[in-house]
Amino acid sequence: MKDVALLAMRVVAGGALVAAFAVLGDTLKPKMFAGLFSAAPSVAMVSLLVTGLATGPARDALYSRGMIAGAIGLVFYSLAASLLVKHLQAVAGSILAWVAWLLPAAATYWLFLR
Repeated sequence: MKDVALLAMRVVAGGALVAAFAVLGDTLKPKMFAGLFSAAPSVAMVSLLVTGLATGPARDALYSRGMIAGAIGLVFYSLAASLLVKHLQAVAGSILAWVAWLLPAAATYWLFLR
């Protein structure tokens, strides 16, 4: 039951923060910066906050290390996707770019963060 309540708190708090960041992003000029305030950063912040309050900082440390590995993988995914989508179209390029995310994210986590 405790896990369900924790999940519900994450959903409500994350949704509220996503909406707040969406409003902030919508008011910024130029509109291309609106993506900086999209869902992922706000959900990550709320997830860390709720988890830290409920289970303590040790669990937050574990989750934040996973977020670091995912962010490193995202850099490689973005670079690969920008090239692969041009040459292979959207679906095939995006699917293949996931490999470019998985390898550095897993390697970063395995070598430095576990």
